[in-house]
Amino acid sequence: MGDEGSSGRGAAVWRRASLSVSAVALTLLGIELSVDRFFPVLGQVYGLDQELLHDTIPGSRRIQPMEPSRLGEGDRARVLVEVGLDGFRGGNGEATGRRVLVLGDSFVMAENVPLEATFVRRLADELGGRLGCDVEGLNAGRSGYGPDQSLMLLEREIDTVAPDVIVCVLCAHNDVGDLARNKLFAQDPPGVLLRCSPRIGVRLVDEFARRAERASGFGLQRLVRFWREAPDRQAVDSVPVGTMDLYLAALAAQYNEFFVRHDLEVVSLFEDVYDADVAIRPDSPAVTAKLELMTAILQSMVNLAVSRDVPLHFVVVPSAVDMCPGFGIQVDPARFPGYSPDRLVSRLVEAVEGAGGRVTDLSPQLKAEGRDAWVGGTDIHWNALGQQVGARRVAAELLRRPDVEARLLHGGSALPPDGREGLRFDR
Repeated sequence: MGDEGSSGRGAAVWRRASLSVSAVALTLLGIELSVDRFFPVLGQVYGLDQELLHDTIPGSRRIQPMEPSRLGEGDRARVLVEVGLDGFRGGNGEATGRRVLVLGDSFVMAENVPLEATFVRRLADELGGRLGCDVEGLNAGRSGYGPDQSLMLLEREIDTVAPDVIVCVLCAHNDVGDLARNKLFAQDPPGVLLRCSPRIGVRLVDEFARRAERASGFGLQRLVRFWREAPDRQAVDSVPVGTMDLYLAALAAQYNEFFVRHDLEVVSLFEDVYDADVAIRPDSPAVTAKLELMTAILQSMVNLAVSRDVPLHFVVVPSAVDMCPGFGIQVDPARFPGYSPDRLVSRLVEAVEGAGGRVTDLSPQLKAEGRDAWVGGTDIHWNALGQQVGARRVAAELLRRPDVEARLLHGGSALPPDGREGLRFDR
């Protein structure tokens, strides 16, 4: 009896231990699945690309934390960013209507707001609502992109996506300087766009390898790492005095590196600075060279759209430095008397018009909203309200174009079914 009792107790202990181990295993599995599915912290949505320098990772997901004290209506403290298998944010859905392909940088990708609050989604909803038809917005934004990368992405995707309308958003904060940092295009001879072959620097390769390593491991490990790093993500309200001088020095060095010394090593993809030289020293050789290159790049985009008979529309979003009252990065007019808060936008508008494109400047609408349209502090991005305001304005401007309205209503061509003249794509 004693042996049988001991054996029974041992079996009971073993069963309890097995149940405990199973419970722990199921708990860990639940955490793993939950982190991967609902809270993919430290996830990476970008990888290096030999042609575009960097691009989205199809099927990737991440959580973007935002400063809770700066959230307006429609904003979220934790934003789920999902990239579809087609490489577009929120992609992979069945095509339900006319397709509007929207190119640009982080203002288009809009990782700071939920998918439904993005400029792209709002624009599609506005167009569809006004026309009474289904319009699908394809978010081809990539954080850190310049117009040069947007052009190359359009070349890669235009025939596959077959958009009915193309919208290219230009950021009047750092897009001009991107051309010197990315080193993708030059003019040789002047007026002739030349494709360069930049090489990605070792530091960038190591940086992306570290990002991939941080994104690896079990969900619980990533979750713990995420919360441990929370103090390092505290929002910055302002930059030190003298930052504008550092910007000017950095921009001068970048111009010299690429335009003068023809160095093709790319050392920065996301650390873009305010285009202070354009705003403060508009007549400098560096600014002239970069704006001429900008016009040539935009001209190539216009030509590509014309070759496919697809209406193209440019949108210029001003910099928070120039438009947001109390923004954490400021230009002191007393120290920089050549500064104009309107110049970055006006130069980009001139570049679009010089390229034969159509453009909408969102400065009046965003200026009217004041600081309510921006994340604030030193975060240059527009928030959910700013994107809604921008989408309404752009939708109205697009529908003033007969070629766009005809394409969205009838598809296939910028001409309506009766073939009336005067409705073809107006460059």
